[in-house]
Amino acid sequence: MATELAVDGIPVTCNICGGTLFGAGPAGRLTTEGKPPHCMQCGSLERHRANRRIFESLPVGFLSWRRGLQFGPDLALSPVWFYRFEISIYGGANSLDLQRITRDDASYDFVSLSHVLEFVLDDHAAFRELLRILSPQGILHLVLSQANGRPNSLDFAAATGTHGYFHLYGRDFAERFRLRERDLHLLIVASRDPVTGAGEITHLIARAPAILASVRTALIAVQAIKSLFGPGDYREFAFE
Repeated sequence: MATELAVDGIPVTCNICGGTLFGAGPAGRLTTEGKPPHCMQCGSLERHRANRRIFESLPVGFLSWRRGLQFGPDLALSPVWFYRFEISIYGGANSLDLQRITRDDASYDFVSLSHVLEFVLDDHAAFRELLRILSPQGILHLVLSQANGRPNSLDFAAATGTHGYFHLYGRDFAERFRLRERDLHLLIVASRDPVTGAGEITHLIARAPAILASVRTALIAVQAIKSLFGPGDYREFAFE
């Protein structure tokens, strides 16, 4: 069953497609507040819209020169934002093995994985490959499954649970992948889905700290003028 959602009596719209009807998520899931998260028009969920809100809040041109690579059929990013944008669907179109990525060193300036790394058996090999193909000014964009909700990461010898996870990450993510030893910098952005208000967490990793600092500065600036965007916009960000 599809329904409209509203804030202060004003219907909210999907910030990806403009849709106004929403239904239950996978397996009938609702948000913790009982709201239907699934856009009936484009299929987006909370994480897609919250991440779209982050990147559409950045200055014009921040992504336009970047060569992007997205693993998986994620809706958060728009290919038109990038100088070049490639999508890899494992086992489908342009299938790339994350453990052995057949691309040149430093060939991308933005690499995105949303609920993908959890399904890779050798995630350490995959992480090394992601760093190899990332340029010195690149950003690694990761959306992980409720990583802020558990203190330690969990590993499974075989695909586990309804979704078939090999890993479920925790707040020890930076230690697990030795970010400090690799001279990598991490910015964790907490944002909200503009449709349901549900909170989401995004991990941004870069070699150059100035890049992450510029992201933080831009998002803080947007918050200062959020009243211009209208009720229910939820353009609110927090950082770790």
